[in-house]
Amino acid sequence: MIKLTAVIITFNEEKNIRRCLESILDIVDEIVVVDSFSDDATELICMKYGARFIRRPFDGHIEQKNFAVSQATHDHILSLDADEVLSESLRKSISKVKENWQYDGYSFKRLTSYCGKWIRHTSWYPSRKLRLWDRRKGEFGGRNPHDRIILHEGATHNVLKGHLLHYSYNSIIEHISQINYFSTIIAREYYKERIRITRFEILYHAFWRFFRDYFIKLGFLDGLYGLIISVNSSFETYLKYSKLKIMMLEKSVVEKSRICFVNSMRSWGGGEKWHFDVSRGLYTKGYDILLVSSSGSELNKRALINNIPVLTICISNLSFINPVKIFQVYRMLKKEKIRTLIINQSKDLKLFGIAGKLARLKHIIYRRGSALPIRNTVLNRFLFRKIITDIIANSKETRRTIFQNNTDLVQAEKIRIIYNGIDLKTFDGQVADTIYSRFGKEILIGNAGRLSEEKGQILLIDLARRLKSHGNNFRILIAGEGKLQSKLKNYARMQGVEEIVIFMGFIENVKSFYSTIDIFVLTSVYEGFGYVLVEAMAAQKPVVSFDISSSAEIIENGISGFLVPGGDIEHLAEKLELLMKDADLRKKMGSKGRERVEEVFTLERTLDEVEELIKDKEFF
Repeated sequence: MIKLTAVIITFNEEKNIRRCLESILDIVDEIVVVDSFSDDATELICMKYGARFIRRPFDGHIEQKNFAVSQATHDHILSLDADEVLSESLRKSISKVKENWQYDGYSFKRLTSYCGKWIRHTSWYPSRKLRLWDRRKGEFGGRNPHDRIILHEGATHNVLKGHLLHYSYNSIIEHISQINYFSTIIAREYYKERIRITRFEILYHAFWRFFRDYFIKLGFLDGLYGLIISVNSSFETYLKYSKLKIMMLEKSVVEKSRICFVNSMRSWGGGEKWHFDVSRGLYTKGYDILLVSSSGSELNKRALINNIPVLTICISNLSFINPVKIFQVYRMLKKEKIRTLIINQSKDLKLFGIAGKLARLKHIIYRRGSALPIRNTVLNRFLFRKIITDIIANSKETRRTIFQNNTDLVQAEKIRIIYNGIDLKTFDGQVADTIYSRFGKEILIGNAGRLSEEKGQILLIDLARRLKSHGNNFRILIAGEGKLQSKLKNYARMQGVEEIVIFMGFIENVKSFYSTIDIFVLTSVYEGFGYVLVEAMAAQKPVVSFDISSSAEIIENGISGFLVPGGDIEHLAEKLELLMKDADLRKKMGSKGRERVEEVFTLERTLDEVEELIKDKEFF
């Protein structure tokens, strides 16, 4: 008798998974569940039934199911969705097959329950599914989200008696919502495969789907629900091809757009991370990207590693008054056929903005990442009124400071607030290595950022002295490099906390850092946007920060962390001690922080908003 592993992928399936597991419990020898970070009772239910529960970021139905299969102990696999159940007759058929396995794969009919009624016609029945097979003879393939087992050439196949019972939608609204979700995925798959569609074909395919399901496949025999399913199937066909057509039209806009990102900063910080993430994200989406950076900079290195087209340049604060330099940039913009500039640094804006204006670029976008007031100078008034076409502000506070010294510096409608976003898929997929071994039960407090005056790390040393005087068992880990490193180390020595404050240097894998610490603290004097706060929250760590600049836009005070008055070390230490003593509070705030990131601060959302700005520029 062969041994059988059941594989199931899940996400928030507490209403379905118990029924599924009970139907296979005495049929299979192992249950593997691969979950996409459910936040309901899915895990508890699966563990109760003895399933091996694995968490993994979702990257597609086919990819997730093939991963689940790879985790099986046995080669013979039964794959089910969480809303599927083996009928009694199918259970008996599978039991017999286990005793006498003769074929490489077995399929069976799927019978679907729709709003409480079993559907026996339309294209929903008989819907044969090959779900029982020898993984050495085939794997999941097809097209997301409609995966299927593809057996290898020469593999044998048979059909089993019995039904796979599918408990689908409980309401029409639920069905329509899923149609919208799935049609987007299918349209993207079609687009990747370079499938193209005309307006006539959209209507033809939609009409044919209804005619086939309702009349040829006898959907009318299922009464009202047969009609609803046939109409909705037709609507799904119309929707997926319409979305494909829109993608085709948008592609024509993308092909017109060569976007040049300019950032000459040599060190690595929030602005450089933004330029890298957004340029890479748009490049992946098919935009024609050119990144201009300083030779040997961290931004330059990362662009090269990720195959982003890159040019190097050396820029100083006075480059904009050098006619030769301006002409060089002008010639480069013309040669590279740049249509849109996105600039981060002030010195870059002066040079590339002027050269871009001479090259008659219509779209010169300045990303403002610092919540410091802009000086009301003649040059700045010229740049903001005559050169810049749009401004991306990374927070409401950054937007406010643009007008602080001159309320007429720029037209308000030129400014869009686009928060920095974190690539959660990449972040979650990183392996978190151990980078520091704690001593006993000490609490690890983390801080990350360039070692410079505005980041306020010197206040961390004062904080360490304050916490030490109260007998707390802790260490402060500081990730980052900068010009103040020697000064900070000397100050820590003077304050008697050199063994408590640990300078970790530049850390490539930030997830390892956040996974190591218990609490994240930010002591910056000002921030355009606290990237590190968002990263810590993504890692489900509670955060404590001075209430400066944009911190209040990121942290929900008392929910995902604490905000304290700027520079108030006493108040800061008080909140940290509260968290240090309460592990449940740390966990609760960490969980709320993650929810906040998923809702507001994802890279996907940032890319959508930048893309919308670029498209507006192209169309209008």
